[in-house]
Amino acid sequence: MKKLIPNKKPKKSLGYPAKHLLLGISTNIAVGPLDFRAALDIDPKDENNPEPSRIEFVGRESEAHKPPTPGSSTVVAIPDIEQGARLMTGNVGHIIREAGPDMASEEQSRKDTVLDASISHPDIANEGVVGFGPLKSLLRTISDICTDCEHATIKNVAARLLSRVTSLDRLFATPPGDVAEQRRRNRVIDELKGIEGQLRLFCGGLELQRLTDNVQCNGDLFTLLEDLQDAIFLYQMAQQTGIVDRGFKSMDPAEAGTLNDFRCARQAEYRHGNRNRCLKGTRGTILDEIELWACDFHKAPVYWLNGLAGTGKSTIAQTIAERLFAEGRLGASFFCSRDFEDRSNLRFIFPTLAVQLARTYTEFRSIFVTLVRSDPEVAHESLYGQMNRLIVQPLIESAISTVIVIDALDECKDDEPASAILSVLGQFMDQIPNVKFFVTGRPEPRIRNGFRLPLLAKVTDVFVLHDVELGRVNSDIRLFYKHNCSEIKHRRHGLDDWPTEEQLDLLCGRAAGLFIYAMATVRFIDLKNMNPRKQLDRLIRSQESGSEGKTKLGAGATLDSLYTTILREAFGDDDPENDPKVRSVLGAVILAANPLSPSAVAAILGLDVADVFPLLSSAHSLLILQENVDHPVQPFHKSFSDFIVDPARCADPRFCVHPPDQHTELLVGCLELMNHKLERNMCKLPDGVINTEVKDLKWRAEQHIDKALGYACRSWHKHLNDTRPTQILKITPVLNKFLEEKFLCWLEVLSVLGAARVAVDAMERAEKWSDLPRTLDLTRDYFRFVLKFFGIISTSAPHVYISALPLSPQTSIVRKLYEQYACPLTRVVQGLPISWDPIPATRYDAHFWGSAAWSPCSRFIAVVKSGVIEILDAATLERRNVFRSPKGVPYRPLCFSPDGCTLTQFCKKGINSWDIQTGGPGGSVDVDFVDFLSSAYSMDGRILAVLGSSWLDFTLVFTIVTFDLLPWTHIRSYHAPEGRIVPPIWTHRDCLRFATVQPGSIDIWEAEFTSVHTPAIIGSFATPDDIADAERGQCLFLPALSQLAFAAQDTISIWDILDSRFSLNHSQIPVSAGLKMSFSSDGRFFSTSAGRNIYVWKKSPSSYVLHQMVTLPSLYVVAVLSPDGETIIAVGGQTIYVWHTRDRIHLPGASAYESGRSHTLDFSSENVLSASVRHPGTTVTIRDLQSGDLWLDIDASMEIMCLRVTRSAVAVAGEGRVIIWNIPEEHCVSARASVEDSAHTATLDLSDLQLYGPREKSISPDLSRIAVLTHTPEPLTQRLQIHDTSTGRRLADVEPFPQACLHIDLGEHEVWGDFGHVIEGWEGIEDRESKNVMEGWEVIEDRESGTTKLKPLSGDMSPQKLRPWNSRCGYKVTQDGWVLSPTEKRLLWLPHHWRSDDVRRIWSGRFLGLKQEGLPEAVILEFFE
Repeated sequence: MKKLIPNKKPKKSLGYPAKHLLLGISTNIAVGPLDFRAALDIDPKDENNPEPSRIEFVGRESEAHKPPTPGSSTVVAIPDIEQGARLMTGNVGHIIREAGPDMASEEQSRKDTVLDASISHPDIANEGVVGFGPLKSLLRTISDICTDCEHATIKNVAARLLSRVTSLDRLFATPPGDVAEQRRRNRVIDELKGIEGQLRLFCGGLELQRLTDNVQCNGDLFTLLEDLQDAIFLYQMAQQTGIVDRGFKSMDPAEAGTLNDFRCARQAEYRHGNRNRCLKGTRGTILDEIELWACDFHKAPVYWLNGLAGTGKSTIAQTIAERLFAEGRLGASFFCSRDFEDRSNLRFIFPTLAVQLARTYTEFRSIFVTLVRSDPEVAHESLYGQMNRLIVQPLIESAISTVIVIDALDECKDDEPASAILSVLGQFMDQIPNVKFFVTGRPEPRIRNGFRLPLLAKVTDVFVLHDVELGRVNSDIRLFYKHNCSEIKHRRHGLDDWPTEEQLDLLCGRAAGLFIYAMATVRFIDLKNMNPRKQLDRLIRSQESGSEGKTKLGAGATLDSLYTTILREAFGDDDPENDPKVRSVLGAVILAANPLSPSAVAAILGLDVADVFPLLSSAHSLLILQENVDHPVQPFHKSFSDFIVDPARCADPRFCVHPPDQHTELLVGCLELMNHKLERNMCKLPDGVINTEVKDLKWRAEQHIDKALGYACRSWHKHLNDTRPTQILKITPVLNKFLEEKFLCWLEVLSVLGAARVAVDAMERAEKWSDLPRTLDLTRDYFRFVLKFFGIISTSAPHVYISALPLSPQTSIVRKLYEQYACPLTRVVQGLPISWDPIPATRYDAHFWGSAAWSPCSRFIAVVKSGVIEILDAATLERRNVFRSPKGVPYRPLCFSPDGCTLTQFCKKGINSWDIQTGGPGGSVDVDFVDFLSSAYSMDGRILAVLGSSWLDFTLVFTIVTFDLLPWTHIRSYHAPEGRIVPPIWTHRDCLRFATVQPGSIDIWEAEFTSVHTPAIIGSFATPDDIADAERGQCLFLPALSQLAFAAQDTISIWDILDSRFSLNHSQIPVSAGLKMSFSSDGRFFSTSAGRNIYVWKKSPSSYVLHQMVTLPSLYVVAVLSPDGETIIAVGGQTIYVWHTRDRIHLPGASAYESGRSHTLDFSSENVLSASVRHPGTTVTIRDLQSGDLWLDIDASMEIMCLRVTRSAVAVAGEGRVIIWNIPEEHCVSARASVEDSAHTATLDLSDLQLYGPREKSISPDLSRIAVLTHTPEPLTQRLQIHDTSTGRRLADVEPFPQACLHIDLGEHEVWGDFGHVIEGWEGIEDRESKNVMEGWEVIEDRESGTTKLKPLSGDMSPQKLRPWNSRCGYKVTQDGWVLSPTEKRLLWLPHHWRSDDVRRIWSGRFLGLKQEGLPEAVILEFFE
């Protein structure tokens, strides 16, 4: 990283005088080289001339002049006005060369030689570089100054001007294109010629060589040159603005819509906000330096403007952005601000820059739009993925050369040790050599560390703004004071002799190099309706009287004293009773989560805006305040916010804001505002729509949700901080009223605003905040509601009432309080839960592969999917980040580094890692392990140790391997010296430790991470005889509490190796090969998962006590405790389950699911009745579908395998029998029936069938036939038989039946269906494809022979798949869980746990049955419009 030295004067070459020749380069136009060494008598071998001197001139591209490499000059023939503007505003470089002996006649001769040579060169016979348009005279005047003037600053300014005027002159020689452009040209030409006249008169009476000694003349000449720059700049701005406007108007509407809808920050570019650019004449050195860097592509591609608070970084960034825009070189800009959520979020920076680049460059736009349309979720990728796909690849493909500005990077929320944005930049800068990044930021540790990253340091120039010579900064500050005072004098009367030089000296001294001090001072002096002379006198007297704060920011001056003085002058004479109001209003501005307008402050605090606005106006010099009361007001600088909340700095108690009190006032104000204004369907949305279907949703939100209410809904919980008892009593009543009356209305607003995640944070914080019973009950219940239905809340505001509320448990508080507002399009006939189940959040995804890991902070979960790794929010399971997983390793385990910065995936043949900050690849290495068991990082994060198992001579060996991560290289490997290594391995100070277990003992070993020495035993402990065979079981060690957990022979035990006793010794728990054990990091909780059962034990003073037992529907579940022990994640099949350990879940009766429980369900053809049986079971339940009431219970006295129901009868089959009952016409309360009440019983003829176990049975809709599908043991085949239900006689027999058959059913039209599941591509599991094949048989009666035959039917019999989504009546369920009516109306959103692979679905008309193993009863839903 190259550090630039401010104010370093250019060295003069030996042997030649300081005579500089300016040569301008425009990188968007063609140039041809011409060596002037001979003409200037320069020795080409002279060491003092590091490069050949060149003049680069404009010319048409020819065979002799091939397009140069990136960074050099290029040629473009420009026929139209827009391209001409780019010619004029192209990248400009400046080369100053020393030339000629110091003799007046030779100087003039060389000057003429240079100019004449450029004109006479054959390549530019028709298009010279200087003087062919209306500005020829101005060009020669500026050239004279460049050649003759000895003043370095003036020469630099003139050099820059000569290049720009040359390009401008060439542009003006082309046709204007339209009348507006001609007017702009005429205006700027007249203005430039007027300034030129003054310039020629000024220079005509001076010897320019002597200007270095004449300060007054220097200033006058410099001012004239600056006037020329300003005139050109204003023309360029107008020209570029016209180009941009025409580009927007001509943009394809579809492309414009894609850009407008793309997720990005709003008003983040340089054109928005109230930022000022540098005053003319100030910051010349740094601005010149940055402009030279921006146009020279041989310089480092990244520039960091480093400065402390108040040194003017953002003002410089604004100026640079405007100049680059005027010159046509600004691609995009992002001005970060901690006052706005989207502009302080790192994940919005790259998408926002990409949208701006797409609007600026047509080539970039076509690539970008194609990408977004093919992958709409690209904005949600990791920072690495965003940068690569949204920025780098389109830039490479479009070959664009541009500059990108990022200001105030330190104001983005980034908890990482090194800035994530900078880390990404470092990885990609070498791929985009034609792109430059200008970055500003305070030198905070994470910003400094980011620029010190090896990849970024070597491509970065740094300018330390606060290291600029104080005298030069004070000179700029003095000029700033003089300029602003001059403007004040121009607008006010009676200020002719004001301010005095002594006053200016005093102000400059007190500013101590801080521009923010100067700006705040000017704002105070220029307050409306105040006398500037008296204001300045007050300021000086007040600070001289000793009213200084305690934090010194400069010799003889403090910001604290300035702020104190301004506040006292603003409010000192007010009534003391107004002091609380002053603190409240200022505190609201300072402590608001996002900037509030005066009208919003008034609404939240319950004040009149007519009182609030004058109060804020009194402190106008400290605030950014507009005349519009609806415009947000912000502190003028962050230092004022820090000052006013710190009693050590803000010593006056009238103004010092006490954050806890102010947060309470804001909280109560927000709650009262929501209680008053919130109502149902505020935005008048149509029933059943999802938010994205409402095209004018943003307009509706702006019309019906004012800024104050929007702030209250988004941010009330952020003011719910630690409070005193008196504040709790003030908050609780209004909070309870909000929860009891306006909760669902609030969720609606959050859904419309796209801020549903706020509900999770708010309910979680409110639950932790209160210990009052009523508030606690409400927040706990609502927290479960939000987590359970987060998907629908975030997707559709109307479905808060249509889907979420109707599906809430019967005894939930939210249902009891708000049931009257439900407007369901669905009726839950059966299966509505009585209370909240213990699993608040689930997520189904067919691509999950069953591996998951917790981040160290317990806030995120990493899960493996086919082809990618997703980072999920642990509370809502929504996706937060995506990493591309290497092909072929979709299911291997994951782990985070202890600092959470690295995610590691252990693959079959190696290890891959990702940088969590950026999402980029961290490295990879090959390791031949059968299984990976544990990992540990060294304290400095440089070394990774991995414990794995592998086969050695047919023996399973446990090995520890260490790797250096920078770069990934193998250090050493060692096997367990004795016994078996027990996971995990862990870090202790600078060493690696692990435990080995063998019959009768456990040993603790220690080894240095990089040492080649054999590990040594540092402790050995005896184990009881009960675990002598632990070596053959599974073990897990918790170093923090010296607990050894092991599982073997249906026993889970924890042995305290220090106290030599059992902390847990629990038997009769099935221990399978898939057993997973985990401790929380503090040892409070211990969990095991085996099969579908999860057990959680909680540590008591003497032992571990069973705390939870949960049975999930998936056959194989892996559960892992979060590091903080608060949450458990379980992955089973394609479903993720998350629940909290704080809820005590008792034994099976209270578990979420009951093992082995499933259901059989059927509907009568008229959809009048349903029949269901719970397996294993003997009871059939008949229910009236219209009323939902129980109609009849039947005890079949046998285990029921299948059933069929009609309006008048029900048939069941099992244990070789078929029993049929008639159903009574009228409903009888508690009606029951038994076998004795049956209408008919038949025994099936299974005499010659050697049953290996019935696999499926099905009864025909008319109850006349039953099909039985069985296995036969030798040989193993499937056999299908059809029997008469009245006689039991066999009607048909098919053997062998297709082995692929998974399910059969007798449906309408007498068609037997079986679904075959065909798997292809087993050799590469990542490439496997599956497809469902349905085959059918038609039942044919042969009346002559009295037999029944099956006629095979080919082809796909139905669009329904294995678990049908579509009803024959037109109802259907989409892939994302929406139930649609025949008219495509959205009727219901199915929660994730109702649409996983574990759920069987049965359609019957408008009724949908859902069967999931473990649920108390099948779910029956009725849909209607």
